[in-house]
Amino acid sequence: TQSHLQELFGFANICANWDYSPSREMTAMFYPLFEYSLILYLCVNFLNTMLSYQRGELTKWFWTFSKIVFPINVFLCSQFRMIFVVIAYLDVQGHTAGFLGLQIALVLVAIQNTLYVYDSNECVKLFGTIRNTRIAGLTYVIGDLAISAVKVTATIYVVRNGRGAPWTLAPSFIPGQCVGQLVDKVWMIFNAVLPLIISYNRAKSEYPLDIAITSEEPTYIGIAGEDNSTGESAPLNEGSYKIYCLKDE
Repeated sequence: TQSHLQELFGFANICANWDYSPSREMTAMFYPLFEYSLILYLCVNFLNTMLSYQRGELTKWFWTFSKIVFPINVFLCSQFRMIFVVIAYLDVQGHTAGFLGLQIALVLVAIQNTLYVYDSNECVKLFGTIRNTRIAGLTYVIGDLAISAVKVTATIYVVRNGRGAPWTLAPSFIPGQCVGQLVDKVWMIFNAVLPLIISYNRAKSEYPLDIAITSEEPTYIGIAGEDNSTGESAPLNEGSYKIYCLKDE
């Protein structure tokens, strides 16, 4: 069942777990949990950036950058679902295009989060000082940009040609693994494992974001079947309703 991956890429990547029925349909049923969580993160992260800018913690150029990147990331992440629509062994190029968009979005998120740390002078408790936090952030984003440049380049080749780049099929210095497989594993570490560790430690160093849902209290002027001559109305009972008007500004 993994012959098309072996033939095109030289190894069976993680996609082999959901490229075929019935796994593809079952995974697609639960995938929205991942997609909605990711897009919710993008929205809340953007909201946090907006509040930080309003408090004067961020410069205008970064706020402008965030406003540009936000809709791009939401669109790219929302289109990752196409990997379940376009069948891998029938249309490799179309199937891989959705994954390419996610890769680009994750790179942009890594850049944005690192720039946020720099621009806001954030200090993560794990690193002790602002300087150490910046060094750690810079180290991570340089490593991520390096491996993502290789990964994205290889993915673009697949989207354009419908097969893996020749250099990804070459044997790596690790016995039994081709270059593409090694790149895939390192990329997963930088974009799936390390972000969890980083976000956990950043969460312990930042104030939580409080979200409150409320509305203006209306002015009640009467209730059906009630004598309202005193200007007061009784509390609502089950099955009754009040007539109200909005307060004047």
